[in-house]
Amino acid sequence: MKECLINHTIKLVSINSVIGNEKKIADYVEDFLLKYFPSSNIIRHSNSLIAFTDFNLHKRTICLLGHIDTVPGSNDYTGKVIDNRIYGLGASDMKGGLAVMMTLIEYLKDKDSNYNLIYVFYEKEEGPYRDNGLEPLLKEYDIIQRADLVFALEPTNNTVQLGCLGTMHAWVMFKGKRAHSARPWEGDNAIHKAHNLLKKLSEFGRVEYDFDGLKFYEVINATMCHFSGGRNIIPEEFKLNLNYRFAPGKSIQQAKMNLIEFVGDEVEIEFTDVSPAGRVCKDNLLVMELVSKYNLKIEAKQAWTDVGRLSEYGIDAVNFGPGDPAQAHQRNEYIPIDNLMESFNVLSGFILS
Repeated sequence: MKECLINHTIKLVSINSVIGNEKKIADYVEDFLLKYFPSSNIIRHSNSLIAFTDFNLHKRTICLLGHIDTVPGSNDYTGKVIDNRIYGLGASDMKGGLAVMMTLIEYLKDKDSNYNLIYVFYEKEEGPYRDNGLEPLLKEYDIIQRADLVFALEPTNNTVQLGCLGTMHAWVMFKGKRAHSARPWEGDNAIHKAHNLLKKLSEFGRVEYDFDGLKFYEVINATMCHFSGGRNIIPEEFKLNLNYRFAPGKSIQQAKMNLIEFVGDEVEIEFTDVSPAGRVCKDNLLVMELVSKYNLKIEAKQAWTDVGRLSEYGIDAVNFGPGDPAQAHQRNEYIPIDNLMESFNVLSGFILS
């Protein structure tokens, strides 16, 4: 199957699918799926796809899920194999994972699986939470909700990463009075008003949350700023974008209240993008079977993935994929071929065991 994994990955990275430009790769994936599934078992919604085997009520259900878009970027070696690595934009995040899904579809076509299987290929993961292509699939169809466990094939180096941090962005706004910078006493500098908050942010560090031995770290950072005026003007308005990464177990409302309390009531706050945390489903029997059978390492997901979105729908999910997290969004991104093989061997063995 090594050749299949390599060929699928090379073909996928050769198709430009920067977020918002997913039609070509969705068409390619749909053509592939039609070779292995009847059209009645394929759902296409915009540029997202679901394919599924016929359901047997006596079997449990596994879903394999991956996004088809990438961030913008460049790669000087697209489609080349160098030192047992495949290069291309999105190779690790996460077209290598998609290649594993497609190879599994080919491999399992004539085999009797112990599970009902659902495969999801979806658009617009790399953008705002509200535009994500997985959301309409969950809202308008109930098939993913049938899964006893979802594997999100995000890059994890084939480590099982449980849960995920929630994340929110918010503008914190400071108001002052405009003046000439030569006569600052005639105004009120909005930038200077942020010094107390910036000091608190610099001293925040991280707050640890323990989930049965898995440690998540809450952090708050200023990531962008905006001001009114010019370099010789005392600004009347200054805004900081705060990014708060919050622990599993907290609702969005709780996290919002935490951030409001942190910044204080002397400034305005406007939430712009909010994504829920993911449940740490260490109690899911399929997770424990997988980890035990293949002696896999378990980690906390110190980032956000659509495991959080799935948790909002009551669906247990884990992050498990062949990509190298350190390669995600990098120039000249690559994926090790050995990672592809390991991921395929674990998932195919588990599905058939």
